[in-house]
Amino acid sequence: MRVLSLGQGLPEPSIDNYNWASALSFYDYDAVIVDPAEAVSKFVESVIRGEGDYRTYDDVPVAEGPTTADRAGLVDLLRERREEVERLLARGGLVVCFAYPDVPHPRVAGFTGCHRFYWLPAPAGFDYGPGYLKPASGRQAKVADWEHPFAAYIDGHRNDVLYRAALPEGAAGFPGARVIARSPGGAVIGADLPVGGGRVVFLPALSPNLMSSTRSEIASRLVAAIRNTLLQAAEGSPPAWTEDYSLPGLQEAQRRIADAEAKLEELEAELDEARTEYSGLERYQRILWQEGKYGFELPVRDALTLLGATSYASPDEPAVFSMAGEVVFLEAESSTGAVGMEPHYRLRERVEQKIADDRRRPFGLIVVNGFREQPPASREPQFAESLRIAAESMRYCVLEATTLFRAVRDKLEGKGDAAAFLKRIVETEGVFAPPEGMEDEERLDSTARSGIKD
Repeated sequence: MRVLSLGQGLPEPSIDNYNWASALSFYDYDAVIVDPAEAVSKFVESVIRGEGDYRTYDDVPVAEGPTTADRAGLVDLLRERREEVERLLARGGLVVCFAYPDVPHPRVAGFTGCHRFYWLPAPAGFDYGPGYLKPASGRQAKVADWEHPFAAYIDGHRNDVLYRAALPEGAAGFPGARVIARSPGGAVIGADLPVGGGRVVFLPALSPNLMSSTRSEIASRLVAAIRNTLLQAAEGSPPAWTEDYSLPGLQEAQRRIADAEAKLEELEAELDEARTEYSGLERYQRILWQEGKYGFELPVRDALTLLGATSYASPDEPAVFSMAGEVVFLEAESSTGAVGMEPHYRLRERVEQKIADDRRRPFGLIVVNGFREQPPASREPQFAESLRIAAESMRYCVLEATTLFRAVRDKLEGKGDAAAFLKRIVETEGVFAPPEGMEDEERLDSTARSGIKD
């Protein structure tokens, strides 16, 4: 198998690394890997400006203008490459293209309409313009199709990308396209589509600052993915008449495949169910060690909901709950040290605004996760003394994440009284003191505690 890489240095014995000018004819390869921003756009603009020393494989310089006895004309070379890609695809070849938005190259003499993707045939009635390759940017890719030959490459280098374009899908996308990679937000950033008798695989663009060892790993995984894609295409679907020309053991092997696939489907369903159950429970564990809105605050909201509180806010809004018949404003803060006054300032601003709006004072709750990187039993008091004083002064509750975790665990084990726990939160003015009977083996007693209001 022979592979040509253009615009990306990929050290691997099966890969020839050249530029747009110096490469041999594309159709003599089984697959071509193209970074169009480097291989095409940078090459075209450099030649137009007279920069760089671009030469063909036989050492003929490339220059703007027509081909002569001592130079290769840019426009002629560009058109040759287009024809070579068409021939490559027509014989079942593969083009692997890192996806970028299309851009025009209007200054190529004699080539009206030249653009970044001029060389790549598209499905009939489609193109690679802004309607199909939309500008986008992100630093992570996720596998969308684990059965695709490029799945291992995408998963293995999910953090080595800086994707630059997103593709449409469904009725708005390319006909016959197979989505193989998505962004964390769900945008299509990788796809496999049939074109001109062969296949074009769009991949997320690579990060520009990769170590040489990472490039070697990328090259090896790309070669494996290309080989498996070409083998898969070569297998195809046999004609119906081949059933009359069976071989000893062939039908038995087919039966075993069918049985194994049925078992695999059952196992995959069981795995999905187990993953769902795990993620549903694991989010409560995050309140012991995570930070930020998604890592800590949202799991805290989920924990309070599990205990019976009713949420009145969407994930993008400041948290508001109903507990024991009262409206409670929630703030949450996690830190590698003791939690300071930041959540107090946020809560005070919200409470004051509520009083100004309708003259009703809501209850307040701050859930703190101090010294989050340490085991709960080794933690010092999780909040600063100033926060305790502020809580007593403003008459709101400070609840340690370790205490909330134990309440969640008791709820899941069928122990404790969740309703009484929530009522105690509403009644606390200062630091929450766990009720009698709550398991307390993980925590160190805080020296600063306030009582329950009369």
